[in-house]
This record gives sequence, C-alpha cells and structure tokens, in this order.
Amino acid sequence: MIWDRLKKSPGFKNISILGSSTIVGNAISSVFWIYLAGLLGAEKYGELGYLISIAGIVSTVCLVGGTWSMTVYTAKGMKIQPPLYIISLISSCISLVIVFVIFDTISIGIFVIGYVIFQLFLAELLGSKLFKRYGKFYILQKITFVCLALSFNHIIGFEGIIIAYGVSYLIFSFPVFKMLITAKPDFGIFKTKFGFLTNNYLYDLSATANNQMDKLIIAPMFGFILLGNYYLGLQIIGFLGILPGIVFNYILPQDASGHSTTRIKKITLLSSVGFTLIGIFLIPPLMPIVFPEYTEAVTLLPILSLSVIPIAVQSIFISKLLGQEKTRYVLISRLISIFVLVFGIIVLGNEFGPEGIATAYVLSQVASAILLVVAAQLLAKNESSS
Repeated sequence: MIWDRLKKSPGFKNISILGSSTIVGNAISSVFWIYLAGLLGAEKYGELGYLISIAGIVSTVCLVGGTWSMTVYTAKGMKIQPPLYIISLISSCISLVIVFVIFDTISIGIFVIGYVIFQLFLAELLGSKLFKRYGKFYILQKITFVCLALSFNHIIGFEGIIIAYGVSYLIFSFPVFKMLITAKPDFGIFKTKFGFLTNNYLYDLSATANNQMDKLIIAPMFGFILLGNYYLGLQIIGFLGILPGIVFNYILPQDASGHSTTRIKKITLLSSVGFTLIGIFLIPPLMPIVFPEYTEAVTLLPILSLSVIPIAVQSIFISKLLGQEKTRYVLISRLISIFVLVFGIIVLGNEFGPEGIATAYVLSQVASAILLVVAAQLLAKNESSS
C-alpha cells in the first residue's frame, strides 16, 4: 500500500532517475577509491587526499556565483548560464597559472578547469529538470575517470589521478563549449541578483572550507597516515550519505519553483537513521579484513557515522532556504560549522587523538543542522505573522 502510494507520488520517476544514477556513479567512484586505499597505502592515500583538498578549494574560488545559483535561476527561467560559465572559465584559467607557480604542478590547474565547467553544467541540467540527461553525464564521467585514473596512475604516479579528474570533466563538458560559441551573455544579471549570487558564492567557499579544512589541518598536525585513515572513513560516510545528496538535487529546483516535497523529506530523514546504524554496527567489523593497514579507521567510522543524520537535516533545510533565496542563514550555518570543526580538531584531536577528530567532525555537522532548523522556523513564523 505504502509502495503503491509512493510510486504515484509526484516526482517519484524523476527522483528514481536521480537516485539510480547517483548510486551507480557513487558506487563506481567508491569502489575505485576503496581499491586505491589498498593500492597506495595509508600515507600515499593521505597525500592524495591532501592534494585533492587543495584542488577543491581552488575550484570553489573559481566557481563565481556558485553551482546553486545556476540551479535556482535556471529553474526560475532566468538566462544566467552564459555569464556564469564565462566568468568561471576565465577565473579557472587564471588559477591554472597561479597554482602552477605556487605548487610547480599542472595537475591541480587541469582539475580546476574541468571541475568548474562540469559542475556548472550539471547544475544547469538540474535546474532545467533534465534528470535523465543529468544521470547519463554523471555516470559516464565516473566511468571515464576511473579508466583514465588507472592508466595515468600507472604512467605518471598518483598525481595522474588528479589529472584524470580534470580530463574526464572536460570530455563531458562539450555541450557547454558548443553553447558558448554562439552565446550572447548578459552580464547585467550579476548586478540585479548581486546579493543572492554573493551570498551563495560565500556559502560555497565556506562549505568547501568546511569540507576540506580538516584535511589541511590533520596532515601537518597528525601526519599523512592518520589523514589516510580519516579520508577512508569519510569515503565510506559519503557512500552512506548518498540519499540526502540525491534528494537535495531533486528538491532544490522543486523548492525554488514552489512545489511541495514533504513526503520525500520525511523518508530521507528516516532512511538516514538506518544508514547511521549500518555505519556504526555492520561496517567496522569488516574493516580489519578488507583494510588491515587502516587500523585507526575502525575506531573513526562508528563516530563519523553519527554525522549522516545531521547531514540529511542540512540537505533538507538548505534546499528550503535556497529556494527562498535566503542564503545568508545558510552561509552563517556553514561558518559556525567551520569554527566548530577547526576548534574541535585542534582541541579534541590533541586530547583524544583520532576519536577526538571524528567527534569534532560530527559536532560541526550537528551545529550547522541546528542553526538551519532554527532559521527556517523563525522565517516561517515571521511570514505567518506578517
């Protein structure tokens, strides 16, 4: 009965397409990263995670306006695509030169250019509600990346994996470059929507800092071996947290265009509890068998798994606030999360070691979720009273 009602609910087909493509794509990526963990060893794995963190931060700096701006305004029928692509592409090319001078490597720059264009392209597809096309490009990019990464790692070394990311992104960004040849960008939209674009950009910067800052702190303070264990734990948590990501990609354009998604949000929260229990009880006993070198990941994973629920809460309320163009509150929540994470790693990490670092991560996600819920409730109360 419940299944029949669910199948008839609005958006079930589209969210099924998004869900299946995300699960398949993330499964391909997760299996590859798990394979890499065994291939490279904890220290090299940590070094690779460190370089990808740098590439991720630089990429976000170059994503002027942010991917969510692309999704929200595309869903609203506004022609923001050409100016966003052009500005972000110019900033990415500039970053390639700067990063090469600083780090003496071209791998990060290639990653940045490919990542920026491809992420904007996926965001445009979501805003246009072209979920089937989104799924096709998402999966094909993952498959291409794995094939290239295996080849490049063998030829160049582990930096070849970073180059493989960039090349695979660029291969599937061809519709963007084709569109830009004939595009007539209206940069005036940056002026009319400056507030939302700026807040969204700042949020993206803070979100990336929140996602990557821990690796940049852990490496110099605790070493690459611990970072490798922590990075493996986060890869597993990322797989357990697939559902909130799927739902977010679906509900953001729906919230932006004023459609209700209450039932889907409730299912997401209930499912996140189940995935949390899997991370606490079922996966840790398998870790010593599959990854005997990653001894500290066994103690990290049960704690990190507690973050799945607050991450699900965040995805629901971030979508709601972004759909209302209330990015200020989303930005504040992320800044608080960064503070809790950095402070927690330094204090709890030094005091309790790996368990303290994992606890700091969970507390940062909880703090962000609480603020988002409170902000959404206050806004709803103000709207009802006005």
